[in-house]
Amino acid sequence: MEEKKISRLKRELKLKEIQFNSIYEFSESIYSSFTVESIMRIYFSTLMGQLGISRIFFFDSEHKLFQKRGLRTSEAEVKVFNKYIKKIGTQWFSLTVDQLAPELQEFKELLWEKKIHYLVNISESENKTIVLGMGAKLNKKDLTTENLEYAFFVSKFSSSAVDNAIFINRLIESKRMEHELKIAREIQLSLLPQSVPVLKNFEIAVIYEPINEVGGDYYDILKERKDELPILIADVEGKGLYAALLAASSQAIFHSLNELYLFEPGKFMAKANALICEFTKGTRFITLFWMLVNDRERTVTYVNAGHIEPLLIAKNNKVKRLSKGGFLAGFIDTAEYEKETVSLEPGDIIVTFTDGVPEVENKADEEFGVDAIVDFIRENRHLSANELTASLFKTITDFSQQKKYRDDFTLVILKAI
Repeated sequence: MEEKKISRLKRELKLKEIQFNSIYEFSESIYSSFTVESIMRIYFSTLMGQLGISRIFFFDSEHKLFQKRGLRTSEAEVKVFNKYIKKIGTQWFSLTVDQLAPELQEFKELLWEKKIHYLVNISESENKTIVLGMGAKLNKKDLTTENLEYAFFVSKFSSSAVDNAIFINRLIESKRMEHELKIAREIQLSLLPQSVPVLKNFEIAVIYEPINEVGGDYYDILKERKDELPILIADVEGKGLYAALLAASSQAIFHSLNELYLFEPGKFMAKANALICEFTKGTRFITLFWMLVNDRERTVTYVNAGHIEPLLIAKNNKVKRLSKGGFLAGFIDTAEYEKETVSLEPGDIIVTFTDGVPEVENKADEEFGVDAIVDFIRENRHLSANELTASLFKTITDFSQQKKYRDDFTLVILKAI
């Protein structure tokens, strides 16, 4: 009798040794894997081999993960799993399918059909449901308490490894996106004018601040011909990478058309609008203000395509809104545009901006507003264009009380001298 007891203890000790070694090998393998698929493959192989089972599933509600081995499930059956598995609750360690509550009858029948006999609760909280399902042993014996504890222990390892793998892959994806956005920003900045031309009768100054790595605001100073310099400012609908790509595509259009229609502002805008409509299919729009600065005659001819109205603040402090033009670009491919020419006197100032400038808010959710821009220019008109843009930007930044801007910030000031 004593020999039988010793023999049984030796067998149990040998089994524990095998399980310990398998857990050690399992932990080494699983933490060197960085994909959910490879983790599940190692996890299932370990459990199925050690417990002698042929059917298994693993469900993780947080990651919307349902992995299985040895059984097939349709989309409709997976929906049944998702519908009922959280209803089992979390205050249990292991259950046989027969022990499930009567109200889970549809779920029980599905588990029986798939020959799943045991459920083990791996959940750490009520907010995160993790369940292991297993079939019967191939030798027809019941799974013991020790078998279930072993399955629980290995499943804890797997759940932790899945969390780590998903976190690592998200981090890698985030870093990849960060790198791509950095490249996109460098490309976008390289497309902007690298310097501001010096004119005889005008000063030009610009502030450009996208709120993200890349932005939908765009400004350009095109090629000067016969003392006439085209300047444009645009605001693409939306934010981020898509808006930046549309702005870059539009830039190619503007540069091409500038060579053809430099002295025909209305036709320039109509052609640009038609081409933008062609590649956006009416799904994205651009507000655009284009002005042709005549340095010889000290005039500005402009067209406004739905852009927030620039301000012409005369030296006598009267304000004119530059609104002549037509629809925003990308709205109607047959749209026509009007132009207007204004004559400037020394001291007159044109302030153009995207809507992110007056819409800057402070912590009380108050907007800076267009009127505040007008007041600032009137009070500081003695400053140069560069001083005006820098000082206005600082004033608006101070007003915001460090509240994050809601939109890109682009400001162009033209001052007649």
